Amino acid sequence: MRFFRKEQAACRQETELTPGLEAEVGVMSLPEARIAVLYVALASIWILVSDSLLGKVVADQDMVWFCQSIKGLNFVMTTGVALYLILRRAYGGWRRAEQRRIEAARSAIQTLRQLSTRVELLREEERARIAREVHDELGQLLTGIKMQLRLIENRLSDRDDRSLNPFIDELVEAAGTVDEAICSVRRISSGLRPLTLDHLGLANALREEAADFAHKTGIACHIAVTDMDERIPGEVEIAVFRIFQESLTNVARHAEANRIDAECEIRDGVLILRVCDDGVGIDRAQLRQGGSLGLTGMRERAAGAGGGIEFRNLPQKGTEVMLTIPLSANHQAPPPPP
Repeated sequence: MRFFRKEQAACRQETELTPGLEAEVGVMSLPEARIAVLYVALASIWILVSDSLLGKVVADQDMVWFCQSIKGLNFVMTTGVALYLILRRAYGGWRRAEQRRIEAARSAIQTLRQLSTRVELLREEERARIAREVHDELGQLLTGIKMQLRLIENRLSDRDDRSLNPFIDELVEAAGTVDEAICSVRRISSGLRPLTLDHLGLANALREEAADFAHKTGIACHIAVTDMDERIPGEVEIAVFRIFQESLTNVARHAEANRIDAECEIRDGVLILRVCDDGVGIDRAQLRQGGSLGLTGMRERAAGAGGGIEFRNLPQKGTEVMLTIPLSANHQAPPPPP
């Protein structure tokens, strides 16, 4: 028994030092081979000793056939027991290695998902910082330039000198260019981080994004936002907004749709976003293969926010995107200060 225990301890130690060795090389490791040889040796010794004792005990010639039958049965039973123990041990080692590999894969997936979520949060923070700097600093500088141009224009207009009219026209044109630059700054800032989301909340940000999408693409986009009185964490808000943005982008690129109907609500502590279109639908083969990078990014955003997302074709035509994110107690944002 001590020998068996030492061999088992050596087997566990070498298996821990070389995880997945059985699966990689496709054969038993050295401790497993030792155990198998030990089983065969013990079985052989038992067969020889039992046959010898049986031959000495049964000395009657009339009982030779009975003795041979007992020996054959002994050989078969001993071989079967040894083979069972060897296969059981080999299968147990394979099962443990397989379980370790599955656990390692799950741990790696969880780690990558946490890393992806962290990267997305850092990216959103960086976008918010850049958007504030662009909006505040560049916006203020351009506004100051515009005010100075208007001041110069007014002073030149007060003079009764027609020779200054070309210069005044140039100033007016320059002021118009500054106005366009201010609009571009606002558009870039809003693209990096929607100001409506930070100042007016998720509901207004979704409505504004739908209206802006309809204006740019000509595709009718209607969204109904109801029961959004609960406080929503910032990371959940940005995840929902980005998934809504990506859904609209996919419709514009691939769906060939004429209308989009969306709704967002909080029902029984679960935030639900549903986006439907009347386009050509989504390829089921693409869904089975994991979808495009856009769909994968949407799945990762949803998982990072603690929720899930589903894509399916509607019975008539079109695609439905369903996002659900539980707003549990540990995800609730703190109440606003009085």
